[in-house]
Amino acid sequence: MIDHVTQAFLSDESLHGVMARLDLPPALHAYYGHRLVPRPFFLDRTTADTVAADIRAFYDLLTSLPDRLFDGSLARFADALGVPPEQVALMSAQRPALHGRADLYRVGDEFRLLELNSGSQLGNRDFGDISRATLEVPLFQGFAREHDLSYVHPVRELLRLTGSGTVAFLEAGGMLRKFEKGFASLQESCARLGVDVLLGELENISERNGHLYLDGTRLDAVVRFFSPRQAVGKADEFLKATKTEVCTPLENYLYGNKATLALLSLHRDRFEPDELALVDRLLPWTRYAADVPLDHLREHRETLILKASDEFAGTGVHAGWLLDDGQWRALLDDTRGAPYVVQERVRPTLDVVPGDERPWLTNWGWFVTEEGFAGLSIRSMPHESGAVVSFAGNPDTRVSGLLLHGNTPS
Repeated sequence: MIDHVTQAFLSDESLHGVMARLDLPPALHAYYGHRLVPRPFFLDRTTADTVAADIRAFYDLLTSLPDRLFDGSLARFADALGVPPEQVALMSAQRPALHGRADLYRVGDEFRLLELNSGSQLGNRDFGDISRATLEVPLFQGFAREHDLSYVHPVRELLRLTGSGTVAFLEAGGMLRKFEKGFASLQESCARLGVDVLLGELENISERNGHLYLDGTRLDAVVRFFSPRQAVGKADEFLKATKTEVCTPLENYLYGNKATLALLSLHRDRFEPDELALVDRLLPWTRYAADVPLDHLREHRETLILKASDEFAGTGVHAGWLLDDGQWRALLDDTRGAPYVVQERVRPTLDVVPGDERPWLTNWGWFVTEEGFAGLSIRSMPHESGAVVSFAGNPDTRVSGLLLHGNTPS
């Protein structure tokens, strides 16, 4: 069912040019301005909070897996995910606080989970400025007042983690340059919210007297965009730098690994009925690909999607329904034994875009923290363009802002 504010927007052609009138900040415009969905998206606040609460409860189930399945051993849990010991040595056995983005499809009035990205290394937070800019367009302001529209900025929620002092966003291995437009937009968004952040790479840090330093500047907080694999080369610095806050800790990585979803989906006998109801409400059937008989995988090609367990931005994702039998068989043979999960196909409700007769496929990116709903990113593309709605991985993907209506806290 179409949200009533969405229906009102689609029915008023005078509003359809709003996205072409956005006054976006320069870096955000340079990165996303040419790839905007020609409409904003809308959601009622109650749904935003309800789904966020489900995601928080789901995360609690994920973080209970070491205790439920491995007698509390983080090392055994990580080994089951294929994470090597030298990376686990940098992690704590304590439950990491929730800070993540759940990628979901809308199916009717419900939302189904594709993956849960856990940790600070998340893209799309700066989409909050698309929402802000939409509300500032004069032709849209009457509609916004009529429907009491507002937004939650994911960057503001991220900055709550860092506290005061000198903050750096750290990448590694040349990725800062590869994604320099995205980081410039994120840095710009932070500055607009009153926080100037440094950008750097892990290779350029050092440790002195318990603090991390970036090119000679002492850091009070680091927002982590690098992986545990990349951190191994700086293990001594991280273990000694107890006075610099790392947001988020490396153990968050374990709970964003797609193989964790397979563990949760497989071991249903370890959960209570209310917990299983939550899993069934959110998560499609998910398994380690190596644990599923090849005959089953081959026979159900059109209802399965194969995903590399520790990749991102759509890398290593293969939709069976977009391949023929021969291609699917070859893919299964090539990836057998590799770290892949297989998941049941989700058939989302498609969206309407003004001026385009094609149905659009939308990925709703729910940002969630321990406090609850922390904003939302929208990525969408024509349904005919494939199965992976990824800005970096699919050139047909467009982005937009999310506006809330209903009982929105100030």
